[in-house]
Amino acid sequence: MKHRSRLRTSDLGDRWEVGRSCALSLIALLAMLLVSCQPRPSLDAPPEIRYGEDVCDLCHMIINEARFAAAYVTRQGEARRFDDIGDLVAYHAAHAEEVAAFWVHDYDTEEWLRAEQAVFVVSDAFHTPMGHGIVAVADAARAQELAASVGGQVLAFSDLLSQR
Repeated sequence: MKHRSRLRTSDLGDRWEVGRSCALSLIALLAMLLVSCQPRPSLDAPPEIRYGEDVCDLCHMIINEARFAAAYVTRQGEARRFDDIGDLVAYHAAHAEEVAAFWVHDYDTEEWLRAEQAVFVVSDAFHTPMGHGIVAVADAARAQELAASVGGQVLAFSDLLSQR
Protein backbone atom coordinates (compact mmCIF):
# COMPACT_ATOMS: atom_id res chain seq x y z
CA MET A 1 0.00 0.00 0.00
CA LYS A 2 1.33 3.35 -0.99
CA HIS A 3 1.58 6.06 1.56
CA ARG A 4 0.04 9.31 0.49
CA SER A 5 1.35 12.50 1.88
CA ARG A 6 -1.26 14.90 3.00
CA LEU A 7 -0.72 18.62 3.05
CA ARG A 8 -1.98 20.23 6.12
CA THR A 9 -3.40 23.73 6.15
CA SER A 10 -0.51 24.86 8.34
CA ASP A 11 1.99 23.56 5.71
CA LEU A 12 0.34 25.66 3.02
CA GLY A 13 0.44 28.71 5.27
CA ASP A 14 4.16 28.18 5.95
CA ARG A 15 4.92 27.81 2.24
CA TRP A 16 2.92 30.95 1.50
CA GLU A 17 4.91 32.93 4.07
CA VAL A 18 8.25 31.72 2.65
CA GLY A 19 7.15 32.55 -0.89
CA ARG A 20 5.89 35.97 0.16
CA SER A 21 9.15 36.73 2.01
CA CYS A 22 11.21 35.74 -1.03
CA ALA A 23 9.06 37.86 -3.33
CA LEU A 24 9.38 40.90 -1.04
CA SER A 25 13.14 40.42 -0.82
CA LEU A 26 13.38 40.19 -4.60
CA ILE A 27 11.32 43.38 -5.04
CA ALA A 28 13.52 45.23 -2.54
CA LEU A 29 16.67 44.06 -4.34
CA LEU A 30 15.31 45.15 -7.73
CA ALA A 31 14.36 48.56 -6.31
CA MET A 32 17.89 49.06 -4.93
CA LEU A 33 19.40 48.08 -8.28
CA LEU A 34 17.17 50.53 -10.13
CA VAL A 35 18.08 53.38 -7.78
CA SER A 36 21.79 52.62 -8.01
CA CYS A 37 21.61 52.55 -11.81
CA GLN A 38 20.12 56.05 -12.08
CA PRO A 39 22.56 58.39 -13.82
CA ARG A 40 24.24 60.83 -11.48
CA PRO A 41 25.29 64.25 -12.72
CA SER A 42 28.84 64.39 -13.99
CA LEU A 43 31.23 66.35 -11.84
CA ASP A 44 32.89 67.67 -15.02
CA ALA A 45 29.81 68.83 -16.93
CA PRO A 46 26.87 71.08 -16.08
CA PRO A 47 23.67 69.34 -15.08
CA GLU A 48 20.87 69.28 -17.60
CA ILE A 49 18.21 71.92 -17.17
CA ARG A 50 14.85 71.30 -18.83
CA TYR A 51 13.73 74.87 -19.48
CA GLY A 52 10.06 75.41 -18.81
CA GLU A 53 9.97 72.29 -16.57
CA ASP A 54 12.73 72.28 -13.93
CA VAL A 55 12.33 74.50 -10.90
CA CYS A 56 14.89 76.63 -9.08
CA ASP A 57 16.23 74.97 -5.93
CA LEU A 58 15.97 78.27 -4.02
CA CYS A 59 12.77 80.02 -5.10
CA HIS A 60 10.97 77.03 -6.72
CA MET A 61 10.06 79.08 -9.80
CA ILE A 62 10.26 77.37 -13.20
CA ILE A 63 13.59 77.97 -14.94
CA ASN A 64 12.81 79.56 -18.31
CA GLU A 65 15.79 81.61 -19.50
CA ALA A 66 19.16 80.00 -20.17
CA ARG A 67 21.06 83.31 -20.19
CA PHE A 68 20.30 83.81 -16.47
CA ALA A 69 20.30 80.17 -15.33
CA ALA A 70 23.02 78.67 -13.17
CA ALA A 71 23.76 75.36 -11.48
CA TYR A 72 26.19 73.46 -9.38
CA VAL A 73 27.05 69.87 -8.66
CA THR A 74 27.94 68.79 -5.13
CA ARG A 75 30.88 66.50 -4.38
CA GLN A 76 28.26 63.78 -3.76
CA GLY A 77 27.02 64.23 -7.33
CA GLU A 78 23.76 66.02 -6.55
CA ALA A 79 22.68 68.75 -8.98
CA ARG A 80 21.30 72.12 -7.88
CA ARG A 81 19.58 74.29 -10.51
CA PHE A 82 18.73 77.99 -10.35
CA ASP A 83 16.79 80.49 -12.46
CA ASP A 84 19.10 83.37 -11.43
CA ILE A 85 22.83 83.53 -10.61
CA GLY A 86 21.92 85.41 -7.44
CA ASP A 87 19.78 82.48 -6.32
CA LEU A 88 22.78 80.15 -6.76
CA VAL A 89 24.90 82.45 -4.57
CA ALA A 90 22.16 82.77 -1.91
CA TYR A 91 21.46 79.02 -1.83
CA HIS A 92 25.13 78.17 -1.53
CA ALA A 93 25.60 80.70 1.28
CA ALA A 94 22.65 79.21 3.18
CA HIS A 95 23.57 75.54 2.68
CA ALA A 96 27.39 75.58 2.48
CA GLU A 97 27.52 72.32 0.53
CA GLU A 98 30.81 70.98 -0.77
CA VAL A 99 30.67 71.86 -4.45
CA ALA A 100 32.51 70.02 -7.20
CA ALA A 101 31.70 72.61 -9.89
CA PHE A 102 29.71 75.83 -10.29
CA TRP A 103 28.20 76.57 -13.71
CA VAL A 104 26.70 79.72 -15.28
CA HIS A 105 25.55 80.67 -18.75
CA ASP A 106 27.20 83.31 -20.89
CA TYR A 107 24.78 86.23 -21.13
CA ASP A 108 25.39 86.66 -24.87
CA THR A 109 25.81 83.12 -26.20
CA GLU A 110 23.96 81.12 -23.50
CA GLU A 111 26.87 78.64 -23.48
CA TRP A 112 27.74 77.00 -20.17
CA LEU A 113 30.83 78.38 -18.42
CA ARG A 114 32.62 77.26 -15.30
CA ALA A 115 31.75 80.02 -12.84
CA GLU A 116 35.36 80.33 -11.68
CA GLN A 117 36.39 81.16 -15.27
CA ALA A 118 33.52 83.56 -16.00
CA VAL A 119 33.45 87.30 -15.36
CA PHE A 120 30.34 88.78 -13.75
CA VAL A 121 28.60 92.10 -14.24
CA VAL A 122 26.21 93.34 -11.58
CA SER A 123 23.71 96.08 -12.43
CA ASP A 124 20.11 97.01 -11.73
CA ALA A 125 19.80 97.44 -15.51
CA PHE A 126 19.69 93.64 -15.90
CA HIS A 127 16.18 92.36 -15.31
CA THR A 128 17.02 88.86 -14.14
CA PRO A 129 14.27 86.45 -13.06
CA MET A 130 14.65 87.12 -9.34
CA GLY A 131 15.98 90.67 -9.60
CA HIS A 132 19.57 90.03 -8.52
CA GLY A 133 20.90 91.81 -11.63
CA ILE A 134 23.89 89.48 -12.15
CA VAL A 135 25.03 88.20 -15.54
CA ALA A 136 28.09 86.21 -16.59
CA VAL A 137 30.29 86.52 -19.66
CA ALA A 138 33.27 84.56 -20.91
CA ASP A 139 35.94 87.27 -20.93
CA ALA A 140 37.02 90.40 -19.09
CA ALA A 141 36.91 92.70 -22.15
CA ARG A 142 33.24 91.86 -22.78
CA ALA A 143 32.49 92.31 -19.07
CA GLN A 144 34.09 95.79 -19.05
CA GLU A 145 32.16 96.77 -22.19
CA LEU A 146 28.88 95.50 -20.76
CA ALA A 147 29.48 97.17 -17.38
CA ALA A 148 30.28 100.50 -19.05
CA SER A 149 27.06 100.33 -21.10
CA VAL A 150 24.81 99.71 -18.06
CA GLY A 151 26.74 101.37 -15.26
CA GLY A 152 27.55 98.03 -13.68
CA GLN A 153 30.28 96.56 -11.55
CA VAL A 154 32.65 93.81 -12.77
CA LEU A 155 33.38 90.97 -10.34
CA ALA A 156 35.12 87.61 -10.27
CA PHE A 157 33.12 84.65 -8.97
CA SER A 158 35.08 84.57 -5.69
CA ASP A 159 34.18 88.24 -5.14
CA LEU A 160 30.54 87.52 -5.88
CA LEU A 161 30.49 84.68 -3.32
CA SER A 162 32.16 86.77 -0.64
CA GLN A 163 29.93 89.85 -1.13
CA ARG A 164 26.60 88.10 -0.81
